[in-house]
Amino acid sequence: MRTTFRIAAAATSTLVAALALTACGGDGSDGSTSAEKPAASTPVDTPATPGQTPAGDSKGSGTGTGSGKSAGSSSGGHTGSGSGSGSAANPGGKSAKKPSGGGSSDASCTGATVKLTATPVTRPINHVLLTVTNTGSTRCNAYYAPSVAFFGDQQSPVAVDKDTIPQAVVSLSPGASAYAMVRTQGEDDGSKPRNSTRVSVYFQGKDDNGSTGSAAHASLTKSIAVVESQAMVTYWQSDLSTIDSW
Repeated sequence: MRTTFRIAAAATSTLVAALALTACGGDGSDGSTSAEKPAASTPVDTPATPGQTPAGDSKGSGTGTGSGKSAGSSSGGHTGSGSGSGSAANPGGKSAKKPSGGGSSDASCTGATVKLTATPVTRPINHVLLTVTNTGSTRCNAYYAPSVAFFGDQQSPVAVDKDTIPQAVVSLSPGASAYAMVRTQGEDDGSKPRNSTRVSVYFQGKDDNGSTGSAAHASLTKSIAVVESQAMVTYWQSDLSTIDSW
């Protein structure tokens, strides 16, 4: 009886151990699939919704319908590779055009496109105001300073005052005017003046390499005395007030 009891006890212990081992195996301790982590079902850079381009995809290559045909689609708004083609209503997809300015922005004013008036002023004394008005149909530029001549036999144009350079090129739309002031003589140094009743103005090109086009001519309202060695002219100005007391 004692032997039989020991055998039965050993069998019971074996059964308990087997049951315990089976329970451990069910928790995945033996490396079975029940202990493995679930596989990622969607890569981190894959859009969760079809047709929606992920933020990291600069080419907008989603498999849905977001092909850049809508201004609100994410693929049309990308700036990475500039692949937003088709009929995308995206104003940023095309380079902005520069304003035309009503004509060629480089065209120089000439005697053929402006009207010149020359008016002697009372203050400052010995000064003549030159005014040119664009009579053409397109914009022109009054570059640098006018080349002024009071006499047909004048050897060189009137000297230019470099201290009157404007901040920007004086550009004249049709009907607009530009101004320049001419000093006809300075302090008396014994030089003999010559009288003039007419003035001619030549215009500079953009490259400042001499006059261009035809000259403009104007008759003076009265005869003026000119000392060529003392005469000087300002640069063209768009605002008369900048030189009215020059």
